[in-house]
Amino acid sequence: MLLIGGLFLFSACRPEYKSEVDKLNDISYSFHYRNLDSTKYYANKALKLSKDYDNGYAEALNNLAFVSIVKMNYDNAYKLLNAVLKATDNQFELLVADIQFMRLCQRQSRNKDFYIYRESALHRLHRIKEEQSGLTSRQLRRLTYAKSEFDIVNSTYFYYIGLRKQAIEALDNIDPYGAIQQDTAQLLSYYYNIGSGGMITSGTSREIIQKEFDYLVKCYLLALQHNYPFWEANSMQAISEHLQDKKQRDMLIADNLPTMKFLNVDHMPDSLLAGNLAQRSLDIFIRYGDVYQIAGAYRTLAQCYWHINDYHSANICLNDALLRDTVIQRAPDLVASIREQMSLVYSAIDDKTQSDFNRNIYLDMQEKTRQDRQLEARADQLNKSASTLNFMIGAVVFMIVIVILLLIFFDRMRVRSDKKFSIERLFAPLDEWQEREKKIRLQQEDNFEQVDEQIQMENLHLSDNLRRNIEQRAKIALVNSITPLIDRIIHEINCLRNRHEAEKVRLERYAYISELTNQIGEYNNVLTQWIQLRQGQLSIKVESFALQELFDIVVKGYMSFRLKGISLKVKPTDAVVKADKILTLFMINTLADNARKYTPQGGCVTIYSQNAEEAVEIVIEDNGQGMTEKQVLHLFDHKTIVDESLKENELIPEEKSHGFGLMNCKGIIDKYRKISSIFSVCSIKVESEIGKGSRFAFRLPKGVLRLLFVFLFLSLSSSIFASSYLLKKAAAFADSAYFCNLNGRYETTLDYADSCRTYLNKYYRLLGLQETADTLRYIETEVTPVEITWYHRHLRFDYNVILDIRNETAVANLALHDWDAYHYNNRVYTLLFRETSADNSLGEYVRVMQRSENNKNVAIILLVLLLILIFPAYYFLYYRHRLYHRLAVDRVDKINAVLLSDLTPQEKLSNINKIWAQANLLLKATNSKLNDVVEKIRLALANKIEDDNKQSISLELAKDELHRIIYENQRLHISNNVLDNCLSTLKHETMYYPSRIRQLVDEKDKNLNAINEVALYYKQLYALLSEQAMVQIDNNLKANSQLVNYLLELLKKISGEKNLEKTLVEKDNQYVIIRLILPSLHLSDEQCAALFTPLSININYMVCRQIVREIGETTNLRGCGIEASHLPDDAGTQIEITLPRQLNIKLNS
Repeated sequence: MLLIGGLFLFSACRPEYKSEVDKLNDISYSFHYRNLDSTKYYANKALKLSKDYDNGYAEALNNLAFVSIVKMNYDNAYKLLNAVLKATDNQFELLVADIQFMRLCQRQSRNKDFYIYRESALHRLHRIKEEQSGLTSRQLRRLTYAKSEFDIVNSTYFYYIGLRKQAIEALDNIDPYGAIQQDTAQLLSYYYNIGSGGMITSGTSREIIQKEFDYLVKCYLLALQHNYPFWEANSMQAISEHLQDKKQRDMLIADNLPTMKFLNVDHMPDSLLAGNLAQRSLDIFIRYGDVYQIAGAYRTLAQCYWHINDYHSANICLNDALLRDTVIQRAPDLVASIREQMSLVYSAIDDKTQSDFNRNIYLDMQEKTRQDRQLEARADQLNKSASTLNFMIGAVVFMIVIVILLLIFFDRMRVRSDKKFSIERLFAPLDEWQEREKKIRLQQEDNFEQVDEQIQMENLHLSDNLRRNIEQRAKIALVNSITPLIDRIIHEINCLRNRHEAEKVRLERYAYISELTNQIGEYNNVLTQWIQLRQGQLSIKVESFALQELFDIVVKGYMSFRLKGISLKVKPTDAVVKADKILTLFMINTLADNARKYTPQGGCVTIYSQNAEEAVEIVIEDNGQGMTEKQVLHLFDHKTIVDESLKENELIPEEKSHGFGLMNCKGIIDKYRKISSIFSVCSIKVESEIGKGSRFAFRLPKGVLRLLFVFLFLSLSSSIFASSYLLKKAAAFADSAYFCNLNGRYETTLDYADSCRTYLNKYYRLLGLQETADTLRYIETEVTPVEITWYHRHLRFDYNVILDIRNETAVANLALHDWDAYHYNNRVYTLLFRETSADNSLGEYVRVMQRSENNKNVAIILLVLLLILIFPAYYFLYYRHRLYHRLAVDRVDKINAVLLSDLTPQEKLSNINKIWAQANLLLKATNSKLNDVVEKIRLALANKIEDDNKQSISLELAKDELHRIIYENQRLHISNNVLDNCLSTLKHETMYYPSRIRQLVDEKDKNLNAINEVALYYKQLYALLSEQAMVQIDNNLKANSQLVNYLLELLKKISGEKNLEKTLVEKDNQYVIIRLILPSLHLSDEQCAALFTPLSININYMVCRQIVREIGETTNLRGCGIEASHLPDDAGTQIEITLPRQLNIKLNS
């Protein structure tokens, strides 16, 4: 807002010559990089016309300050810029002044002051950007200049103090295709700073050099086009520096031949082109009058002479750079670079005294470029504000004491003003509400009882439907058993059609078909599908583990082998496998159990492992009955299908199914092989011979168990002792290198330096953090030296040793004229010195001071708040209390009205809390009797809400249970009705075909085609109808004690016994037996055997069998069963029911 206010005043007080002043200032600015005399001339004219125009006056001062900076008249520049700060509050000109102050500080290496002006410029930029939308076109142009100049000055400064990353980031803030396109001078400055070196990092070294050259050529051509001699000279000087190295020069000339011909106006040889460009840039700078750039051009020209070994001319140029205008001494960075170059020149002509003299001056100047000056500047700023804040802190403490005393006084006055108040009438609405709630509670209890009665009724219906469903399941079992009989008929028909047999045999087959048709009409007692295979996804967790862990578990199961009279041998192993531990244990147990089943008494099962090349083979051997080759071939198939043998007319003995254990073992191995190539060694095989036994073996990949703790402990111990030794050796070699330089043994210095680097690298590798290229080198091409990377990573090194060795190496290189090595080692020394010489305690000091300043600012804010709150405190703590009693009673009356309203209890409590919360802002509730009234109302409502919630939850649970029972009841009812329809349809649609087949068979001219056609159609129709019925009984029944009680009740009802004699006997750890004595049921042995089959004397006994079967299916305990036996002496019949122990059966008397 200050900016807008300044602009408003500016427009309201326009002087007569405002437009003329702006025009003169614009012209002056346009001559900045063209002609300094013209810049000064038009700026002075603007200055004279703008005595009553502060903004124009300040802009003219900034233009004049620019001229003084270029001519290195720094005292006058400071005077002019300070005048700008006093002359105006225009943020644009103040920003430009701050940026020019930054340029001055950068030139003079006043790093500490640089950061002070930089902070000021950042604040001004932030204020201007907040109101940028309201700026005029001229103000936007001025802002473009200021922002770009700020980033360029920042980049230049950071580059010279070695903060290359920050320098690149500063230039990245400039959009070369944005607003800067409207300011050619700033665009040229941007091109030059990008191309002069170090700002491009992406690409190869060749690509970077070419990109920099392209930017410089672009700067050169644009400067020629728009007549900017300053940037013409700068671009030629930078191109000259790119052409000094022969290899780089040859590459650039080869890749840019037309451009080089354009630049080489004097047709100089390639080796002299760099010097020609430097000389031309020097001439332009001399005409332009930039003292700083003149010295820099002399330095560049000296480098050109140095590269062509003309050391005398190089020395003359460097002395001209220092002595032509002694004001150059006010630019330490430039002087330091000149002194370093002079050190090289004197070294090249073997004048060691002058070389050392200039190098020492260069090293002394490095202190001025320390990187912690920003923190020093910030610390000074904080110290200046500390004294002011300390005074205000004292005032804060004093005011806190006063306010505390006032608060105590007000509180005592409030306590004395409390009055007694009768509250009996306020309880009457609560009593009325409680009476009303009692009636509502009784109604809720009646509703719950009604739901409970409905649940009981529905449970009765559910029980009836469940019993009916069991009967339906029994009927379906009978229906399904007809299918095998139909298959037998079809088989006999196929034999009659396809085989040429004797007449007697054919008559027997016809007779058998007739017998089967009769059997279909009599019973339905063979179950074809007992267990259904359910396959799921296999989850594997791979880990390395010792195989002995699993062998120890297998040994614990020896009892099942001993009970059968078989010995179990498990051989110890030290093998380690990589697999899923649980699945591996499953495979071992499965194969061992399979061996136990087929090994006779007295046999032996052996488990052991043996190592293969890349795997461990686990073997389970037995000396049992063995298998044939055909059995081994089909051992891992899905299942054995016995009926297929009949098609081949082979008579093979009855075979037992191998089950699914072996198939699962094969599936696990296949799953392993699909996971990774590591498991390509996995396999499973079997070897067997009749009468000798079988050998099962499967392979798993080897695993590795590492003793990490021991290894790490030994490594840590050795590293602690080795590190101290290595650093001491490195320091000793650094000292030796120093003394060798003193004695002039420079080659020996390099040997000692190499040994020092070797020990430092060994120490670094001992830290365990190294990368392949992250070690010290004698000379390196990396942009960021390794030492700097180590320092930034805070690695614990003696960096003084590294500084010593780099410095001594540079001195030796200088004496031995190894210029490339000198440049690298000297650069590393300079960068590391700037990093390590920074005051590391300044950061913590500044943070402490910043926190202190923040705390003091908070204290000042508290002071203001306390001053503001004194009078409100008097009102809120004392006077308000007198008025509040009446207000509080009104609030309680409102609460009572809410209590008796028709709102829900939750809404009542919420509203009461809101009402009383507002009241408590004024009343101290803990000392108020009114609060007791409200608390009792709240408590009553809270209890009401809690009781309602409990009642609601109970009622909801009861309704949910009722809905569940109704749903289950309806589901069973529908299922039973559908089954009725299915069974009825099955009966009516298929009852014709058995008799028709019998009729066709009994005819004299037996038409086999007709018989076959009828039988096949009968099978298809029967299968379709029975499948529809089976859909309704997919789900198993719930096995529980109610199902067992229903079984006993059904047996009692069928047998006609008044009281059943029941006995519960334990069979084993999984099953129990219920024995029933039916004295009034007299059956023969044949009748007992067929009691629970379709040939039973009462078909309802099939329902009993179905109940036992459902219990076995549900609990997955297939040992469940029911059988009848004849008691001796015609004492009746005994029924034994085998059921799971987990049902916790308890027999009632």
